[in-house]
Amino acid sequence: MIIRRGRAFVRLVLGALVITSTSAWAQTEGTPPQEPALAADATLTLTARSAAVGVGFVWGAGTLDYQGQQYPVRIDGMGIGAAGISSVTARGAVYHLNQVDDLNGQYTALGAGVAVGRGANRLRMRNEKGVVIDVTAEGQGVQLGIGPRGITFQVGAAGGAPASTAFILPKTLGFGQAAFGPLSLQPTLNVQLAGFAEGNAGFGGEWAAGPINKSDVSMQHSNEVGMNGQLDLGQYGTLRGRVSGVFSLSGGGVDPGATSFPDFNTNAYSIEAAFLSWQSGDALPGLGYNALQMGYGNQNYQVFDGFLFWAGAEDCGVRGACWISPRKAFREAGTARLTLGDWLIEAYHLKLNDDPSTRTRVGGGRIEYAFQDWLVKAMKSGFMYFNVYESEEPARDGLNGFYFYQDATPVPLLPNFQYTTSFVAETNSAAVGNAQAYGWYVAPAYTLSSLPWSPQLSYRFASFSGGGTRNFDPLFAGLSDWGYWFQGELLGEWVLPNSNLQSHMLRLKLAPNDVFTLNLFYYKFLLANLEESFGPTTMRVGSHQLADEVDAIVDIAVTNWWSMTAEFTLAVPNSGFREATGGNATWINSMLYTNFNF
Repeated sequence: MIIRRGRAFVRLVLGALVITSTSAWAQTEGTPPQEPALAADATLTLTARSAAVGVGFVWGAGTLDYQGQQYPVRIDGMGIGAAGISSVTARGAVYHLNQVDDLNGQYTALGAGVAVGRGANRLRMRNEKGVVIDVTAEGQGVQLGIGPRGITFQVGAAGGAPASTAFILPKTLGFGQAAFGPLSLQPTLNVQLAGFAEGNAGFGGEWAAGPINKSDVSMQHSNEVGMNGQLDLGQYGTLRGRVSGVFSLSGGGVDPGATSFPDFNTNAYSIEAAFLSWQSGDALPGLGYNALQMGYGNQNYQVFDGFLFWAGAEDCGVRGACWISPRKAFREAGTARLTLGDWLIEAYHLKLNDDPSTRTRVGGGRIEYAFQDWLVKAMKSGFMYFNVYESEEPARDGLNGFYFYQDATPVPLLPNFQYTTSFVAETNSAAVGNAQAYGWYVAPAYTLSSLPWSPQLSYRFASFSGGGTRNFDPLFAGLSDWGYWFQGELLGEWVLPNSNLQSHMLRLKLAPNDVFTLNLFYYKFLLANLEESFGPTTMRVGSHQLADEVDAIVDIAVTNWWSMTAEFTLAVPNSGFREATGGNATWINSMLYTNFNF
């Protein structure tokens, strides 16, 4: 936000959601507890407007008087459970303000109050830095605050012109946080919607199940409603928890990969997160703050860039929303992590959340070391062992894995050069033929930081063994970034698994500002073993050459709670896919996606 110099003034614009809000002691009815025997560090005067019908925004400006100087202040926020038009003025005291920048941040709480016509509320607010604001607010209009809400303050330079009072879409947004002594609760909501349009599905040919029909247009939707909780145990650390449920839906036609074929409309609701975790805080002072962390329940477990461990649940099929893939949490997930300086030591137990269930359970451990010195600018290396000790999938039951990964900026004189690499060896003596499989990749990247838009060029070669007892199992791979580890927004997302495959990827990433990002991809897909079928096909082919794919992806992140993506993809079949499907057409796919996260 830019705060321009000039004569002080406040101009109100149309709106309506009362500024209620904020921390652990927030109240909107009765008299809130007073700050015990403390002199105010500063005084604050605010004038704001708001507009809402059920859900809305609040915005405005004011002045902070601190240590003999005046600072312009901007306020933004949102709320639910409100209706009407209101104007609000607030005056009061600020406590625990050690430096003026500490006023910045989000102030959230659970509020409930009613004001019709003209009324006053005593408001008490606190941000994550411990700054407490105690003000009396007077509103004019209709204000029905029956839900949680949150507001954000941003302070300008001393003596500067007033902050703008025009409406600006807030960068941060939240439902707020209710605190009851050491216990705090925060509701969350995530809504996703994606629409697809395509032509020449399956290259105009047929998979094993036949041609892909009625896939020209389709859509997917998901929403997850949850509650986060935190209990401060004082010298014994912090207890955290989360409960959430996910609804997913596919409809309008067959999705580009025909994952729910022949059904056009599928939907499901299931519990997603349900876990408790403990962080040691200062309970183990000899080891460091939060050196020990433990958790159990339905929770996420993600490692590095998602090469093997990222999505602990499977969507598609009867659950729908295959591309959105809203489910991430493993079941029966137990984790214990110890951080000692640059070292991380971890043990884990996981159960895959799939439907129908394959009863896949895995356990193992991980060790990671990160450092930097005069020789290496930065390097993180990790080693992991895992064992699938139970699964109804015969090839997976009894699988052992040895996983090494590294991320480095190796040369201090070349800070714009970095690379990532991983190698996995899988063995299974319980499987027929004593299975052995391998997967690995290397991906160097260079950022031209001196050029406009900071273009980043990267290349990746990935190889996954396949055939007989050498089929690589990608386990729980997921999308940590575009192209990782669904290789390509068409073939990687819908057709080709990370097995019996080799791929070359070229990527150009452009970031003209902090709102827009453009990614351009080229993929070359090759069959690793001609003796095996691949993807949804059931036949062997006589060529390693599968397909070429080009992706253009535009990300728009106006705020941290609302993002949009547009994608356009072309896939051209090579001799392998032409032989397998009988199709020779260029497969065209496009997608529009939006995400709301509160």
